[in-house]
Amino acid sequence: MKLSVDGISVRFGAVLALSGIDLDFPPGEVAVLAGPNGAGKSTLMAVVLGLVEPDTGRLLVDGEDLVAAGARAHRRFRERIGYLPEAVAFAENLSGLEVMRFFARARGVGKARVHEVLEKVGLKEAARRAVRGYSRGMRQRLGLGIAILHEPELLILDEPTGGLDQQGLSTLWAVLDEWRSAGRRVLLSTHDLALIERRADRVHVISAGRLKASGTPDDLRRLAGLTIRVRVAMDDMKHAETLAGSLSQDLAVPVDLGEDEIGLSIPSSSVFAVIRAMDSAGVAGVRVEEPGLDAVYERLLEAP
Repeated sequence: MKLSVDGISVRFGAVLALSGIDLDFPPGEVAVLAGPNGAGKSTLMAVVLGLVEPDTGRLLVDGEDLVAAGARAHRRFRERIGYLPEAVAFAENLSGLEVMRFFARARGVGKARVHEVLEKVGLKEAARRAVRGYSRGMRQRLGLGIAILHEPELLILDEPTGGLDQQGLSTLWAVLDEWRSAGRRVLLSTHDLALIERRADRVHVISAGRLKASGTPDDLRRLAGLTIRVRVAMDDMKHAETLAGSLSQDLAVPVDLGEDEIGLSIPSSSVFAVIRAMDSAGVAGVRVEEPGLDAVYERLLEAP
């Protein structure tokens, strides 16, 4: 399946929720939508789900424009989508198993798959308990199970980490890995970029309905231009001042002298030059700390 949005704009009265969004969603990728509240992330997801019709632009699936094709074509496409909303709600008197069976019948999924998914999301032991007794994290895992029940080609997750403990997060990471390995797609929105950073293949930063930046986490780090922190452990701090003077003079790198290490804040383009300059200088070890994706995101939002 080929999936992209082309020039998507959505207006709600006087509010321009999305303005000319162009994005491709390659197979085998976890794509993250990042942006402040009201940026347009949920609106973009709603366009892909067919819940909001754009004012302009195209939603292209295998070359077909579903906006022009109409509701019937979009209903067919929705059969290939699994969706986890930000806030999940279920009939409180039903058990987790009964809820799963209800959605399984709607999707034409067999009983064996129901039990397989309940185990996958860690609800096997709680399957016969009423949903009213489920914690927020358990409800979130039940919602995730429903979203993956029919093994959709596209998995859309709106703030999927909310309420999840470490077990729940491990379940979510396993699902993302499974979808990526199978060549399927995941599109998720989150405010917790530090948590999702290692699982994101591509990040799309949206602000005020416009695409601010798009690329891999490394692409965005380069674009943000934040400095990299390098910590240099020394065999003997007697050599530290000599090394610090050399780095300051030759490479114009500001140096912080600690008790047993040297701290450097440098642009990414200078990392290799700094490491070469430290050769045979009594260096015991080097630790490079790249800026986190949350810091990169903040810088990109500030950019014009």
